[in-house]
Amino acid sequence: MGVEPLWRSFFKHLASRGVESICLPKWFRCKWDPPQCVTVELLLGRWRLCKSPASGRTIGVWSGVQLATAGVGVACNWRLAKRCVDQFQHDYTPPDVPKFVVDLSLWGEHTAGEKHELAEQIIMALSAVRSHFWDGNFWITHAPAELVEFLNRLVHKMNIARELPPAASPVVLDPEGDCVFTEEDLSRHDVFIVGGIVDKERTAKSATARLAELLGVAKRCRIELRGSTVGVPDRINKIVEILVKTFAGASLESAILSSQAKRDRVYRLMWEIQKRGRRRGNALEISREALAEVNWLGASEEELKLALKKTRAVVT
Repeated sequence: MGVEPLWRSFFKHLASRGVESICLPKWFRCKWDPPQCVTVELLLGRWRLCKSPASGRTIGVWSGVQLATAGVGVACNWRLAKRCVDQFQHDYTPPDVPKFVVDLSLWGEHTAGEKHELAEQIIMALSAVRSHFWDGNFWITHAPAELVEFLNRLVHKMNIARELPPAASPVVLDPEGDCVFTEEDLSRHDVFIVGGIVDKERTAKSATARLAELLGVAKRCRIELRGSTVGVPDRINKIVEILVKTFAGASLESAILSSQAKRDRVYRLMWEIQKRGRRRGNALEISREALAEVNWLGASEEELKLALKKTRAVVT
């Protein structure tokens, strides 16, 4: 399932309002497609479109709107600026679905270190959302005052609410869920609750199930990679990243593989080696051919060696 990036509909809107070209300042930096960065910055109100013809060098045309960087070569009828007098009012309303929700009902159970980690993962999850959607698609619910104050200093339009957003069909992503999440589930649900739990310093058994019960959401689904949750990233920002990439048109498997950290790949390699290897006394043996088959994960040589070392396996 592919959902077009937010910039596409926004740039079509700009073109329909007579915006033909936009000049970007030389110091404008972008980690995604340039039109997505422009869209997010304008919707957040951190930049404005100013009527001030300037010259620039074309970097591309998207949905009828030309983007250029400062220089000589093309006349821009608008420029991106921090402040201006003659400002363009775009009156664009972005779609409010899908909604990615991090619920913090269990915030009080976390240690100080876990709370810090949780806040970091929330900020990185927002960045993942911005790569295809924008802040309005990201919700934080049941957040304590201490975290609200912190987040309000860092973000702009993210929804920080006391309750879950209105939803026809919410789903909780839970590694212990009783159903398997599929690509079809992207179109079946409008709200995706991706946790709000970090358990680095303690054991939080069935915490996501308890969270779902508190929220009154019955459906809990796990994301699997070829029949197992082993190797599926469990950080909040990584789960959001997987969902966003799949919305963007990637297969669920490729989204998982491209979001894996080294640790995730090594864990899955260890699991695959133990499953396919043969015990001979105290030794675990795996053939070179079987090891090659295991590496559909695309692991590096270093990661393969580490997995073999941790499982004490010998290649035959």
